[in-house]
Amino acid sequence: MTTKNFKNEIKLLDQIYEDMIEATHSEPDLNDIESMRLFIENSFRIFNRTIFRIVEVKNALSENEKPDSSTWNPPA
Repeated sequence: MTTKNFKNEIKLLDQIYEDMIEATHSEPDLNDIESMRLFIENSFRIFNRTIFRIVEVKNALSENEKPDSSTWNPPA
């Protein structure tokens, strides 16, 4: 049994999680247009940052993966 260590990937996923928690806990005052505007801008900023971090995690996992070059030859 092989154990893989994904320290960098886990760190990036933790950052994504923290950003999502921050975005959901900062609810704006619905009567204040400026706070709603800031909430929407912040949400888009966090969403874009999340996309880039997910791509980083995907790329990091892809480069650690070795392609399977074996072939399967069934018996005749």
